[in-house]
Amino acid sequence: MDPKQPLRYSWRLNREALAWAAGFADGEGSFHLTQGGTNHKTKDRPRFEIGQSDTRALARFQKALPFGACINGPYQKRYLNSLPCWRYHVSGFEDVQALLALLWTWLGPVKREQAKSVLKEFV
Repeated sequence: MDPKQPLRYSWRLNREALAWAAGFADGEGSFHLTQGGTNHKTKDRPRFEIGQSDTRALARFQKALPFGACINGPYQKRYLNSLPCWRYHVSGFEDVQALLALLWTWLGPVKREQAKSVLKEFV
């Protein structure tokens, strides 16, 4: 399986996989606003992003969800002697809201508040 390919067509709801993904998102993920476009005239939009130096955990996260971007990278971190980083992200109000709905049951209070504040800023 190529971790760079989104798994949109073969997805099946798996509660255990979603629970694991929520725990991973709790520890490593971030809900935030990102610039809407390169010309800086478009509105910011919600984004969920998670990064790792090993793609295996990101591929497992990607497989747990029915949507999302490819795993992108590697990106070199700014710190000396740091490992390259790979990223998975979901952007846009509808996709971030859908991600949140799938993971909500198992997300902790910190990520729930972070996500709610990002979505509230957008609308």
